Amino acid sequence: MWTFIFVCLILSVIAEENEFKVVKLDAGYVRGDKYWNGDYYEFYGIPYASMPTGRNKFKGPDPVKPWDDEFYANKNSILCHQCYLTEETGDDVMLAGDDECLTMNVLVPLSVNENNLAPVIVYIHSGAFSGGSGNMAKFGYLARHDIVVVSFNYRVGAFGFVCLGNEEIPGNAALKDQVAALRWIKENISKFGGDPNKITLAGFSVGATMAELLALSKETDGIIHQLILESGSALSPFAINRDPVSTAWNIAQAIGYNGTATIEDLTEFYLNAENKDLAFHSLNYFQRNSTFGFAPCIEKVKEGAVITESPLDILKRGDFKRIPVLTGFSNMEGISRTIKFGVWREEMNENFADFLPADLKFESENDKEDVIRAIKQKYFDNKNVTSASLARYIDYFSDAMFKYAIMKSAKLHAAASDKPVYLYEFSYVGNLNMQHNYMDRIKGASHRDQTAYILDFFGFTNNYRDLDTRERLTTMWTDYVQYGNPTEYESSIISVKWRPYTNKLQSYLEINKRLQLKQGLFNEEYNFWNLFYEKYYWNPATVKSELNVTYNPEDSTTGKKVPLKNKPVKAPDTAKNAQKDPEAVVRNDDTKKDENTSKPGDTKSPHFKSTTTIKKLDESGKIVTKVINHGSGETVIESKLNTAKSNEKDEQIQANKEEQVKPQSVVKNMETDKAKTKKSEDKEQEVKKIKENQQESVKINVKK
Repeated sequence: MWTFIFVCLILSVIAEENEFKVVKLDAGYVRGDKYWNGDYYEFYGIPYASMPTGRNKFKGPDPVKPWDDEFYANKNSILCHQCYLTEETGDDVMLAGDDECLTMNVLVPLSVNENNLAPVIVYIHSGAFSGGSGNMAKFGYLARHDIVVVSFNYRVGAFGFVCLGNEEIPGNAALKDQVAALRWIKENISKFGGDPNKITLAGFSVGATMAELLALSKETDGIIHQLILESGSALSPFAINRDPVSTAWNIAQAIGYNGTATIEDLTEFYLNAENKDLAFHSLNYFQRNSTFGFAPCIEKVKEGAVITESPLDILKRGDFKRIPVLTGFSNMEGISRTIKFGVWREEMNENFADFLPADLKFESENDKEDVIRAIKQKYFDNKNVTSASLARYIDYFSDAMFKYAIMKSAKLHAAASDKPVYLYEFSYVGNLNMQHNYMDRIKGASHRDQTAYILDFFGFTNNYRDLDTRERLTTMWTDYVQYGNPTEYESSIISVKWRPYTNKLQSYLEINKRLQLKQGLFNEEYNFWNLFYEKYYWNPATVKSELNVTYNPEDSTTGKKVPLKNKPVKAPDTAKNAQKDPEAVVRNDDTKKDENTSKPGDTKSPHFKSTTTIKKLDESGKIVTKVINHGSGETVIESKLNTAKSNEKDEQIQANKEEQVKPQSVVKNMETDKAKTKKSEDKEQEVKKIKENQQESVKINVKK
């Protein structure tokens, strides 16, 4: 009897101990809880670096600040400053973010420890360089396969990608965050049970773009051992900003910059700009030239620089880490662009040149027109783009924006490295794919749809085919992480051997309801685009700290200091229904142009929400504020230390707005009054003249 009770007590203590895990780091102790429905521990919100401040705010991150008490790692809603439109509220804009946002999430299987290390996969999130976070998906489906899974935040939008090439704003702050995160993982992951010598870097969409950029950088030597690239490449048209200084200038103008056309003034403007203005105007999900506005740049060579030359030059030269690569795309990536089909199909007929990829540059207009004619002939039979051209429209953006660059990257890796390159095309359509309004006409997998079956973007399905697809993908991905071979072991759902891609055999895996090994993916289309890229590719160069803009000094006060408070923000060119994850939902306007879509410089301003409050401008121009609560997932807009000053800041912004509007109103009223007075005087003169004529007529009659 007593023996039984004693055994029960022991088992109870062991069970209680297994409910959480405590890890000792150099910065302090950190605690993670056991997931309620899985065999792994969860650590959310571990700081890996500190945000730089003041005149260093656009530079690389500072070292993490140590803590004294045990850090309870359960903070799974931390975001870096960003802004997004909400589907529920239409034109309303949510502003979100924490001043200290450089945090990391770690999922650790129960079976691993410092004496039993497991391979590690590190995911870089997407968000068109302007949004997203390490919390935008759950990673449990990977952790269940006995590997350590890591995700993290990095600065987005202007905060992470504005690039002037000078001391204060050298560029690529986001990539420097990512390097700091990888170094933290290398130094600390063994304390959780992860193997620092088996780190696979993965990314989806622009996360894949940055993962490949990091793999090409000398800053990550000795850290990355394998790559997984899902729907993105360092060679994509959106991967590198060819003219980052002009982008910074244009965004500043949209915000309300009224300083001089000098790098010095522009630098001061960004250093003093309001977070909400920078976040809001960083939204550029749907650019016609297949870019997203802010993006990584080619930095000047100096300590800490991540990318200092063209990725294509690095790949062609073969001067990069020879590591295994798993890469691929969905069969209809361009579905992600159908949200603009109703607007863009008309604009493509008016000026197709606007829709050419941004990484093509022509020596003459004749060259450009020749390329446009060839593209129109191939994709649209040299006819106008109409509502019947939807499939061709999708093909065009699939190939130009995504597929060509990914294939080019795979070919260069295969040519320069003796390590395997695994290539796939994902064509499965299920309940976790992107939902769009053309599903009755178009059946295919959209941009990063494969990732929705690997990670959990909070979707739900109980369809057995969906569950089989998820099991296939997570098994192949984690086998690749563990063994370097995605089909190391066959099973009832994995019945093929995935052979590596070579430029001779060109093997690839088609992932649909079943797996099929094929050859010759995208050959015809690749050869078509390669003709143009071999001749007209705009190879990115090192950023130049100079402004090449047409500037009229009469439009601005020469030498005037940049104001600390900016003018009211104006709406950028971004989709009305875009969400935190811009690829997660697609809407369309099939019958008419989207009149509600605003562009930089528009005078229509949306209503803003911030911190734990909602702030709106009512019809009278007054700021209306009310408190909102999101429970455990509370949205934080600005630093918790600064929220007490938010009302004062908003009042100052509104005061500035009124001061800017007031003189114009006075002038307008004066002009109106003058016009009314003149009109009244003219009318009196006219009446007087009529009376005089009548009197004259009477006199004449009397004389007669």
